[in-house]
Amino acid sequence: MTFAQPRRVDFLSSARSPRLAILRPDHGFLRLLDDADHTKQRSYSQPCRDWPEVKSHLAVLLAPADQQGDEGGGEPPERIWGLGIVRPARGTDRDRTVVVTRARRLRALVPASGLCCAGGERDAALSMSIQESGPVTVGADTVFANLRRMSPDVEAEVQRLMPLLNDAEGWSEGELRWRDERDALLLFAKIAGLAPNDFSEVRLWDRTAAGAAFIGGLAGTEVQPMLDDIRGQAATRFGRIGETVVRAFASRRGNRSYDFEATSITDQWVVDGGEGSLDAYYYHVGTRTLVTLRYMSPGPTGLFSPDARHSLDEFHNRVRRLPRHPRRSADDYSLLEDPLFLRVHEPVPFTTALHRTSSGAIYPYDQVAAAISAAAATGLPGPSMGELIRHLVPTDFARLVRDGWLGASGVPFEVALDWVAATIDTAGVALLVVDFSLRRRGNGSGIKTRA
Repeated sequence: MTFAQPRRVDFLSSARSPRLAILRPDHGFLRLLDDADHTKQRSYSQPCRDWPEVKSHLAVLLAPADQQGDEGGGEPPERIWGLGIVRPARGTDRDRTVVVTRARRLRALVPASGLCCAGGERDAALSMSIQESGPVTVGADTVFANLRRMSPDVEAEVQRLMPLLNDAEGWSEGELRWRDERDALLLFAKIAGLAPNDFSEVRLWDRTAAGAAFIGGLAGTEVQPMLDDIRGQAATRFGRIGETVVRAFASRRGNRSYDFEATSITDQWVVDGGEGSLDAYYYHVGTRTLVTLRYMSPGPTGLFSPDARHSLDEFHNRVRRLPRHPRRSADDYSLLEDPLFLRVHEPVPFTTALHRTSSGAIYPYDQVAAAISAAAATGLPGPSMGELIRHLVPTDFARLVRDGWLGASGVPFEVALDWVAATIDTAGVALLVVDFSLRRRGNGSGIKTRA
């Protein structure tokens, strides 16, 4: 996966230094990292060491001892093989599984001894503090400054990786919405039948061109709104309320494995700096199936904030009740006729990476609404995330929507646009993905054609 040339990042302030980790992988793992696709996630177990937080680190990958080279006998000096991004996954009593991505070897091995210098001299205490694999917890600012000074090759790799690090410092409201829109686009693209490796347009994302919408930075085909056609209707209806961006994505192969259009609508008050939130819509034209994801984050205490609850309640009170169809057979139904789900994130940042959706869970609206009512009845400040039963991971959710088990079917497109209008009035930002694929939909009600 390739990206537009990253902007140069100013690292003069130590507060902007990334989290660092030293890794000592073996030959086999380095061979995996050195393949053609640097976007793949590679995981391995290492001797357990405490990671202070489950966030991504800039990984300094050291070459195995027998690859270091011998300089006049004795123990060979350690050398840096390359750089990448690492995040801790799961831990056991013995091992810590870590996930490495975006790793790439340097043009030439660089002596690692330069990492542990202070005032031009090797600092023995600093050297001892980073002997193990794991995060650099002592002198990280000094180690990072030394790393950047090693060579132009190293500096270029640091510049490449910095925008991709999961670093929460300095997130803007816009970047948080970018994260949610990026997540929804990938999730709905999977439902539409797209494999991430086929999504060539999304690999070229330009931060400077994004504006208020994540999809504004994509290289997809811009859509010219057309009268009397579903394509472009959202832009025609909402194009004057703020910032509207439309992109079309279709496979270039003869089988037309995916064909969908994404429209991002941002109300003017959000464009002007208001703290809006995102509702994401998936609409399948062939079966008129609608699915809505409200993106929410719990507060620091694990509770939904009063503002979030009020916005959700106002939205749900405004949307039109969707028609329900009589069942014709035992298998002619959706598990949930209400198309509204809540996508609740783990506290992860915006990144440009599109190889996976963000961590978190998806809950049906009625489950969250019941928890809100129960909390209100007992006088509690709000429902806690811990009271909700985990419903679906994104992969399962995408599969069940694709197969027609989840979502409301038989919804006229005009009704879907009424839902979008309610989102813009209450949340401020909507992403609408309209799927024109003619593929049949698995075992659920979505494959049925109703009179």
